[in-house]
Amino acid sequence: MKYTDYKTTRAVVIERPYYANVREIELTEPMSDAYVCQTLFSSISSGTDMKTYKGMQHPEQCYFPLVPGYETAGIVVAKGPDARRDLNIGDRVMINECRKYGNVCSAWGGGSEFTIKDSNTTNDQFDYSVKIPDNVTYEQAVLAYLACVPLKGIRRLTLRPHETVVVIGAGMVGISAVQELKIIEPTLQVISVDRNAFRRSIASHYADIVCSPEDAESVIREATNGKMADQLMECSGNPEVVGTLHRFIKDGGWEKDDIPAHIHLNGDYPDRIIFDHYHRWFVKNATITMTCALAAGCKEQVLSWISEGRFDTEKLPYEVWGVSKAKEAFEYKDKAGEECFKILFDWSK
Repeated sequence: MKYTDYKTTRAVVIERPYYANVREIELTEPMSDAYVCQTLFSSISSGTDMKTYKGMQHPEQCYFPLVPGYETAGIVVAKGPDARRDLNIGDRVMINECRKYGNVCSAWGGGSEFTIKDSNTTNDQFDYSVKIPDNVTYEQAVLAYLACVPLKGIRRLTLRPHETVVVIGAGMVGISAVQELKIIEPTLQVISVDRNAFRRSIASHYADIVCSPEDAESVIREATNGKMADQLMECSGNPEVVGTLHRFIKDGGWEKDDIPAHIHLNGDYPDRIIFDHYHRWFVKNATITMTCALAAGCKEQVLSWISEGRFDTEKLPYEVWGVSKAKEAFEYKDKAGEECFKILFDWSK
């Protein structure tokens, strides 16, 4: 088929809160710089997609009906005369973002069987597709997307040998943060904190120390000989957690060479963040930063780490569902909550 022949596609559509569907939607008219990708595997994002499913997104961001999903992988099936020359028909790619469809809202992604990628539906910042190395599976390429999110955040930190970094949350973003911290600076002591026992069991494969929020303060104190964490990444997406993070970080910043603690917010928070009593924060002199989404180059880096065997996806307990069961999969994920780590969709089923 020519690139201009792609008019409609099968897609996962959230019709209204708590109701997902699989049906035909219209695509945008492809521009001359378009290439068309066919999705073979995709995923439900435990954070963004489930918030969207529950109707928790702000109305200026998206509206129903909408196509969720940005964790997609597949092949290039067509391209226009002005499309990128580095991508050719048959290439295996991380597809990812599509910002526009013809007759439904696009919720930041491309949970559709066919996706138009051109200057109308994507941007050049991080929406571009990336080739998948030959020894990386489609499933791994899907998982690679959320691993890019904490990588952008980690680049805001200054990682120093033998420091202690605490990662709050052991979902895909938090687990990825733990791995990437250890890849970039192997001497770090990384502590993973999560309220869910199942997720703590996953984190135990990657972090140096794993604990619950109830035990975190004492565990961090013991692990650091009373100093507390040098740096902290908040990856849970729980707005109630953010305001209490002062309990886990070191004092500092009183002298020129006295480096204060650094907290990086890498979660997607649906509600207001309320900080604990200000005097408990004020004396910390902490640096607080935040990032959204990912940055150019992150996809290539994570895929390279997976290809080299440095980023491990083997211990991530994801489930694979046929996309025809998307309605049931969203219902199951909503009911299972944190007991379900990740759902991938196989678009051949």
